[in-house]
Amino acid sequence: RAATATFKVSEANCHPFCAEQFTWMHNGNIEEFQRIRKQLLMALPDAILARIDGTTDSEHAFALFLSLLPRGLDASYSPDELSACMRATIRQLVQWLRAANIDSASFMNFAVTDGSSVIVTRFADRGERASTLYISSGTRFECQDGDYRMIQADRRERVVIVASEPLTGESPDWMLVPLNHLVVVKPNRNVLLEPIEVDDKHSLV
Repeated sequence: RAATATFKVSEANCHPFCAEQFTWMHNGNIEEFQRIRKQLLMALPDAILARIDGTTDSEHAFALFLSLLPRGLDASYSPDELSACMRATIRQLVQWLRAANIDSASFMNFAVTDGSSVIVTRFADRGERASTLYISSGTRFECQDGDYRMIQADRRERVVIVASEPLTGESPDWMLVPLNHLVVVKPNRNVLLEPIEVDDKHSLV
């Protein structure tokens, strides 16, 4: 992805960010991140704080996500638990941004996997148009006469692709994820689409 202008270009700042079984990516930016960075760092336990190698908003958001895992990094988590943790991460970031009176929109298209489940978000905290996110699922993804298509041979989903833009020109194969929703890809490749609701009334860390 393109580097955010205010952050140094270095290997430590490059995606993806990894910790134990978790891998994280971010398309977007947390607006005026430096104004909430200290508050975020103070909320992290020492073990998570020590894992931050770079300076990006993306890696710090990942650290916040890791700190909200209820049983630590070594435990196994269900897709529901991971999606709840992702929601909690976004809610907390939004709360800090609003408390700091940051009026510009932040764009939080996050993706995380533990190697079994995948959680991906399309989110803008000010209700503005976020970067796009598309999903395609089916029995197989293959080349036919020089063009790739998602093939629906039966009702089971064996292949799931989540991408910022459609990878092919076959628009019926792709569904645009609505703004402020998350995609849950379960280990059996079932796909769920769920809303992200932000509650200003409570802090999560």
